[in-house]
Amino acid sequence: MARSNDFALTYLAAHEEAGMARVNLAPILHRITEDPNYLFTEELQGLAGHCPAHADTRKEDYEKVAINTLLAFLYNDLRDHITNRMPLDAGGHLLLCNPPDSPHGLDVADAAGLDAAPAETLIGFLRDSVCHLLDAIIKDWAIKVTLEEERCRAEGAITPLAAASFVLANTLEASVLHAPSGYDMLSITKTGSHTALHVCWNLCESAPMLKPGLTLAEYDDLSRRSLKQVLPLAMGSLGMLCQFMGAGHIEADDHQAIHPLPRHQTAFVYDTEAPGGMIVLNSDLIEPTAQPGERHYTGCPAFYANGLINLYMEIVLSLAARYDIYGRVLRAG
Repeated sequence: MARSNDFALTYLAAHEEAGMARVNLAPILHRITEDPNYLFTEELQGLAGHCPAHADTRKEDYEKVAINTLLAFLYNDLRDHITNRMPLDAGGHLLLCNPPDSPHGLDVADAAGLDAAPAETLIGFLRDSVCHLLDAIIKDWAIKVTLEEERCRAEGAITPLAAASFVLANTLEASVLHAPSGYDMLSITKTGSHTALHVCWNLCESAPMLKPGLTLAEYDDLSRRSLKQVLPLAMGSLGMLCQFMGAGHIEADDHQAIHPLPRHQTAFVYDTEAPGGMIVLNSDLIEPTAQPGERHYTGCPAFYANGLINLYMEIVLSLAARYDIYGRVLRAG
């Protein structure tokens, strides 16, 4: 049986075996907080002072460190924006909207229809709906950041938020990694949000599959306690994340976050020896993976924004409880 810390240790070792060194963004973010002028330095664009692991370090690695640092800095503001803009009803429940072009045929206003829907259909619908809700809030945040930058430019002043946005836009525009695809702060953040929500949904949906017979409160507690076992995924490289998700059958062919966790998944396992039981990630699926010439990785920018991934988890947990997702998955089994 997998032990609760096996995955993190094996995951980090696999990155080393693949020839990649981790660049921890936390000290860089601390330096920016102490001196926002660091945002404009050449050092930030040059692995933030880290010595290259190899003389042939590719340009993409330099970009990765700068871009992910800038995003991580901005995401502290994003976390607060999501918290403040999350629409709630009088009972404190999340107000969802019907996603456009939804393939599920459900309506958030039709309680009877939602209650009668098959588990997989309802889960897919809720996943789709919350992705669109977060997309709208993220777009609102991106507009706010852009207006902050424009205001500073007009007033001849600068704030750390505007500075980070300005440097990020210029870095992305010159990026060999992102410019060809037209990625900007908004599209990168939406994609990352979908991935975070997808993993949180997967964790919640795996609970009744791996440990039948618990109460709603017990499933909520199990999912909540197990999140820290899943967070190491956010510490790794994008390539290693994709490799693991593919090997564990938790990534659909179309890469969309609306698909429920398949019952043949192997990414999540139940650790009976952990105190109270714990859902952990299957370290047997890890394989060293890197792009040619890839020497550095930072982990997901959201990992460095304190509480952001936990916020996504709380959103999913609230929907799982409200719509009896644990019970539905059990009964559908």
